Amino acid sequence: MEIMKMKNRIHIFFATSLVLLFVTASCSSELDDVKPRHAIPQEHVSENDMVKILNGVYAKMESYTFSLWFNDDIQGENFATSTGITPMPDPCNMSPDNINSNINVLSYWRNSFSALYQVNYLLGMYERSANKETVAMKNIGSACYYFRAFIYYRLATHFGNVPVIRECTDEIIPISPESEVWEFVEENLAKALATASEESRWFVGKDTVNALAARTALFLGKGVEAAQYAEEVLANSAYALVNSAMDFSSIFLPDSSSKEIIFGFVNNTRTSSYCNFAGVVNDVDGNWDYSPAPECYSSLFADDTKFQRTGDIRHFATFQSNPVNSNRVIKFSNGKQQLAKNDDYLHTPVIVSRIAEMYLISAEGKGKTDGAKRLHEFLEKRYASCLTENEIKSLPDREYQNLILDERRREFYAEGMRWQDVKRTQRYDLLKTLRDRTYLMYYPIPQAEIDIAGKEAYPQNPGY
Repeated sequence: MEIMKMKNRIHIFFATSLVLLFVTASCSSELDDVKPRHAIPQEHVSENDMVKILNGVYAKMESYTFSLWFNDDIQGENFATSTGITPMPDPCNMSPDNINSNINVLSYWRNSFSALYQVNYLLGMYERSANKETVAMKNIGSACYYFRAFIYYRLATHFGNVPVIRECTDEIIPISPESEVWEFVEENLAKALATASEESRWFVGKDTVNALAARTALFLGKGVEAAQYAEEVLANSAYALVNSAMDFSSIFLPDSSSKEIIFGFVNNTRTSSYCNFAGVVNDVDGNWDYSPAPECYSSLFADDTKFQRTGDIRHFATFQSNPVNSNRVIKFSNGKQQLAKNDDYLHTPVIVSRIAEMYLISAEGKGKTDGAKRLHEFLEKRYASCLTENEIKSLPDREYQNLILDERRREFYAEGMRWQDVKRTQRYDLLKTLRDRTYLMYYPIPQAEIDIAGKEAYPQNPGY
């Protein structure tokens, strides 16, 4: 399947997928003109056509993933305003109509279902196909099932109860209980795994699916299962942890060859639709949206005596002090500020899964007795000195959890993990601005969507 292996993936839709442009147009008058007779019959759509449509789905998922990238860092208190001095105004607060809210819940909702519509469209073609056994078709199936699981993982972690939509439809699908949403995530992961190949990094493969399955199981409190999925990925010698600041910085370079990367979107489109990380946290002219929260900048990567960690390699690959403007997040380069040289900062890859996460999931899922070995292996690569395996085993359970959560905050700073970690562990004490408003750990159903669907089909989440 040569076209799938092209690094310069075609980020446009093939003529036969034109209908995708219609189904994603929200409330457009053009929808009234779409008739079944306009659809291209299944027998006229070739495997090659579907491969080209899949390229468009990859492009959509890349844009979707980036559009919601920083939300969990905002709510996880990782950011201050662009000055680096003024705190975020009540970062945890949300409302159904976005008043005084740092998170646009309507945008989150609609971006998710817009992406889902495109995935479901191609997935419907795959499921109706008479031949699913070729390598190309299996890659289409595994990618679409993975993407649908990924979208619903995001919806379930943030909204909880959402409509489970299995195929493209104009009908209003009532909201399903959160438990059924998670079952749908796991169902799609199982289907993706059944057809996945060994291909990975910039394309969905077996390790890509196992990485998301590990993340899902961990969120659901299935520690043993999460560790098993993580170990499946860790068994692949193609991945390895880096052990220098320069190599850590190089993970986020265009077309990175880092062995840390399990899966990401290459972000190599040469149009204005690129995913510009630096424009959010580290713009050239100082007009970026967010800087590191003062507490993060001063102490996130600091040496400590409690866990005997010194010389964190991630420090100077993540933060930099700027004498003219303010403290900066340089994890994603603007072409001037980044440890590893980057002359193509507009095309920073959108990395979804890294091997570091698998080490930390395995360590957490197994618990300190069995997980200390994996955690020590991880710490050895990130520090000049750290706790021994036996010292990790001797930690109280609460301290073992504190160590892992702090490592996850350090490792995935500005990668959209913090709020999810606080939520799944119910460590609400770690969010200073939450102030017992635990209902905020679920997003509200957007009022605009309730107005369309009705309160019976779309009941509001408690607290709003």
